[in-house]
Amino acid sequence: MNDKIKELRKQIRLEEERLSNCEHDFGKTYSDPETIREPCGYETVAQGSDIWVQPTGYRDVQKPRWSRKCSKCGYVEHTYKQKAIIKGYEPDF
Repeated sequence: MNDKIKELRKQIRLEEERLSNCEHDFGKTYSDPETIREPCGYETVAQGSDIWVQPTGYRDVQKPRWSRKCSKCGYVEHTYKQKAIIKGYEPDF
């Protein structure tokens, strides 16, 4: 078991070195929205003198995200930032 852990740690270290030494060649940027859970509706809860609100439910919301992938090592980079252009927006890495 201990030898297996050492072997896996060695593989992780080698993979991290390969990724850090790669001169990334990113391809075309593509839209890759992320689904997040957002609370919807709140109720007031009181217990003694403590009063707080808590969500009564959740809904799925699409958060805009852009990604690009390195053609050499397969590293995928994500961004949520945008910068204004003349028409619409483009990702800002």
